[in-house]
Amino acid sequence: MSKSNGKTAGKKIYISVDFEGAACVIGFPSKPMETLGSGLETNTAVFKQAQRLVTAETNSAIRGALAAGATEIIVEDNHGSGHNLLYEELHPEAKVIMGGPRPKRFCLLDKSCDGLILLCHHAMAGAQGGILAHSYSSVSVHRMILNGRPIGEIGFDAAIAGERGVPVIFVSSDDAGCAEAKKFLGQDLVTVSTKKGLGRNCALSLSPKKAQELTETGVKRAVQNSPARKPYALKGPFTLEHVYKWESQADAAAGARGAERLDAYRIRRRGKTVSELL
Repeated sequence: MSKSNGKTAGKKIYISVDFEGAACVIGFPSKPMETLGSGLETNTAVFKQAQRLVTAETNSAIRGALAAGATEIIVEDNHGSGHNLLYEELHPEAKVIMGGPRPKRFCLLDKSCDGLILLCHHAMAGAQGGILAHSYSSVSVHRMILNGRPIGEIGFDAAIAGERGVPVIFVSSDDAGCAEAKKFLGQDLVTVSTKKGLGRNCALSLSPKKAQELTETGVKRAVQNSPARKPYALKGPFTLEHVYKWESQADAAAGARGAERLDAYRIRRRGKTVSELL
């Protein structure tokens, strides 16, 4: 039953697509001081390969959602510039949000959605064995701490969705990211691990075809079971601390409204909702 009108209808599913968590996607750290560890610079062979692999995993997720009865699917291209997927190859039944800047994170996610899927996501900054692990910025953020607990994009995005009454129903990532997702969202969360990190840019990966097969099957099960999932709703007020990699990055962040400088690297902000802190 769709939550949008209270009548019997198909499900509305929102898919947030990142890049780092897809099978066979790693960084290319040949010039780490130039790339600052991001490893997926556009217009490189590594990035172009990632575009093909992530688009294929996205289509697998769409097929799984459709097989479970979804009648409306929104895909949000959520990596970097927001202009990354091979749109001409995207499944025709999905609509895609791309480009930027956007009004807010997950700009069309609301209570009419039956579930949020975090596809091809990555573990938080500092995660051991996390492929290309970071927390929103691989260049500047060393760590994020929400109300005293380290947190990354998976947990924070789930909290944003929770404020809008939408549960996260599926996560795909590497081993570290899937373990992180279950730690925040429960052991019953449907996840697909596409690879095991042997280093920041080294992995033992599933083949793309196997990852796509598991993603399609997992998403189908997650969408079928979506009524049983509860939103990740946290109680405020909230305190978010950013620990930056460079003093100059903290200098820049200190000028934001409500920012409190703690030391050379740390900035703290407070808010009634998690959304206003991002």
